[in-house]
Amino acid sequence: MSKIINRILRPAIFISAALSILFSGAPAARAYTNPVTTLRIGLCYEGNGTAMSTLRLSNVVGKGFSFGSFDASRKFVKGTVTTAAGLSSIDVNVKNGVLVVTNPSDNTVLYQAAAATAALAIMPVDSGTAKSITGTNWNYKYYGGFEVTALKSGKMQVINVVNIEDYVKGVVPVEMSASWPLEALKAQAMCARNFVANHLNAHGDFDVCDTDHCQVYAGTSFATANSDAAVDGTAGKYVLYNDKPCTTFFYSSNGGATESSENVWVTALPYLVAKFDDYEQSVDTGKSNWTFTYTAAEITELLKKNGYEIGTVTSVTPTYTSVGNILSLTFSDGKTSVTVKKQEAGNILCSSALGKYTYSQRFTITGSSSTKTGLFINSGDNPLESIFSTFATGGDGGVSKVAVESGKISVMTGSGLQTIDSYGSGRPQTGATYVVNGSGWGHNVGMSQYGAKAMAQLGKTYDEIIKYYFNGVTIA
Repeated sequence: MSKIINRILRPAIFISAALSILFSGAPAARAYTNPVTTLRIGLCYEGNGTAMSTLRLSNVVGKGFSFGSFDASRKFVKGTVTTAAGLSSIDVNVKNGVLVVTNPSDNTVLYQAAAATAALAIMPVDSGTAKSITGTNWNYKYYGGFEVTALKSGKMQVINVVNIEDYVKGVVPVEMSASWPLEALKAQAMCARNFVANHLNAHGDFDVCDTDHCQVYAGTSFATANSDAAVDGTAGKYVLYNDKPCTTFFYSSNGGATESSENVWVTALPYLVAKFDDYEQSVDTGKSNWTFTYTAAEITELLKKNGYEIGTVTSVTPTYTSVGNILSLTFSDGKTSVTVKKQEAGNILCSSALGKYTYSQRFTITGSSSTKTGLFINSGDNPLESIFSTFATGGDGGVSKVAVESGKISVMTGSGLQTIDSYGSGRPQTGATYVVNGSGWGHNVGMSQYGAKAMAQLGKTYDEIIKYYFNGVTIA
């Protein structure tokens, strides 16, 4: 089995999670103790096509393996078979629906499960001085033990049964660069620990998988002293709201503003609220600006591929959230209209065939026959494309940057003072081509990883980072 870790930071993946509505109120600072500290991590299973034909385990620190089972509390219960006690490696196969363990050096059978036994727990024997680490035939190494289950397909499901802190040590250096500042890595450790605490048994047979469907996890394979120190420095701590662990979403970069959870998914959570974020400006995120031009025909084809019946698009009407992220897109052919919202609005213009992507929901769209905002200076020949770099002369003669609150700006017109949406929200865009200008990479809900890096470089601590991106939380 090939296991490839994408070490680029969290991409624009919109996690579908069952979010519970938590009511606002003054958060308490009482300590929290997680009742479950042993996790079950899906490494190889049929759901993503990674079930194993042959499993090889190698004890790279101690020597030997014990066989047995995991009880209801996830504790290893050692069996009576000791034939692998002195071996450095073992192979596991499924033969006639039964798990068979052999010695790789001579293929002698070390253990054969009973016909009615579908699962086998395997625990490495430690050295007595150091924690055991087990290597696998996909070249990753792991703490903890393994539960192997025979499948009807003749293959095996492999689960890593591991302490939560050792699990977090396997997440942090692949979800964030291990070379980044320690305080940023600590913030990532907090997010990773909270995430799994809120997703126990999320996959049925196991808690979470090892891919970016949940959190990328690679055991000890990419851990460093720096990333391990981040986990040890936050061990046992959780991000809480009203004494309960928050769902601490994170992503690569937000391009200038986070977003409220209900504007991306469904449920409004009081600790996941939109705010402008200036920290990313001090670091290179790799996605601070991206631009793609679509023809009307390309947009029409994308809509049809997503199941929408519509003729050639003649207009696109965007609406934006209070901080300028896309909330909805309405496409029209002059007779029929199609509206996509929230997560779908962020994804609808992505096309691997065209090589064009909206990496986040922080983008604007402008038709070749329209202006983005519909605002002009002095005359209709001088359109204002962005209000955020605009300066005005005040009554005292001073020049200052125009302040924009919640995407609105007040202007004096011939009929008096009017408030105008500075993003051009609800303004139809027309033309033969449409330009998308965006920034950021991710869903923008929760913590920006590059924002955390920037804050850490400015001397902010991990708790300051967490409390900046998660509104009204405590750490305990």
